[in-house]
Amino acid sequence: MDNKIIDLFSGAGGLTTGFHLAGFESLCAIDQNKKALQTYHHNYPNAKVICDDIRNIKPSDLRSLLNLKIGELAVIIGGTPCQGFSRNVPAEYRYLEDPRNQLYQNFLEFIEEFRPRYVVIENVPEVLRAYQGKVKYEIFGKLEKLGYRVNAKSLNASHYGVPQIRSRAFFIASLEHLLQFPEPTHSKDYQHKNDQQLELFSDYLSPITTVREAIGDLPPLEAGQSYELGDYPEPYQNHYQKILRHKNKKITNHIARQLSSIQLARVRLLKEGQDARNLPADLAPKKYYSGAYGRLFWEQPAKTITRWVFHPGSGRFFHPSQDRVISIREAARLHSYPDTFHFLGTYTEMASQIGESVPPLLARVIAEAILRAF
Repeated sequence: MDNKIIDLFSGAGGLTTGFHLAGFESLCAIDQNKKALQTYHHNYPNAKVICDDIRNIKPSDLRSLLNLKIGELAVIIGGTPCQGFSRNVPAEYRYLEDPRNQLYQNFLEFIEEFRPRYVVIENVPEVLRAYQGKVKYEIFGKLEKLGYRVNAKSLNASHYGVPQIRSRAFFIASLEHLLQFPEPTHSKDYQHKNDQQLELFSDYLSPITTVREAIGDLPPLEAGQSYELGDYPEPYQNHYQKILRHKNKKITNHIARQLSSIQLARVRLLKEGQDARNLPADLAPKKYYSGAYGRLFWEQPAKTITRWVFHPGSGRFFHPSQDRVISIREAARLHSYPDTFHFLGTYTEMASQIGESVPPLLARVIAEAILRAF
């Protein structure tokens, strides 16, 4: 069982995909999002999927079901729900006793039962300091009591080849020795690559992956149009497109959402990188988020892809040059999902599956750090 994993709170499988890219194999995934699990099962048909609240599952029953001995499993991974910690949730709705904040304790019960060699827990960066660090110290304390050596850190996905500025916190634990987090592979500042700020970064780092490098090879679309099961219109243009295409033959999920008349009027007036602040008074929304109705920059990474990526008023989600929001496949590319990964569900369900998952290439660097420790 040296390369087998179990994914708790799996969603569509962002963490699992990263671990598979590194050479691991999923035995089981648990989540209560039925449509996300259908996507997971479609892409990992050999894994057992369980659609249920983790609090309803007895760890010993799951271990018996999977026919695993204590200590036989390589890794348990999972991204516990983050709404109770996230800054995207207003402060008045965040409190320590929120049941969603306590689910990490259920996660730890599975660790105690299975005693895998390694553990990976993912969450928003705020978990490391929320409530005076109480959650962080409880996770450390429980794992250390079980004999694990624990490390925790916030990583920015763009520093590891993902064309998206997205920070996530990771706890990594080992029964054998303290694991170190991987060093960045891509330069920190895409605008000032020769700036003195980069002294802490080695000269061999690659430039940060841009939106153009991520989606520039996909066929153009109009709002409401789709390009499904068609060929790539041209060869890949760079290494990022090459690794995400891999052996894929047909494009899937390249679907652009229909826009309302006012949304179309807004996007047609905006140039690359512009947003609601650049709209005339008669078209500008009365209230809006930072970057709302914004076009992406071709030569920069995307901002964080959220579950609201389908709605232009929720972030910088307009295509850099085409009059539409980015397609599901483009959002998946910016999130680093391989083109072989096929999403199921409605447009908004697929958008949620992407926005609520861990970028696979970020998960892969964690998985590779574990492999190096084997």
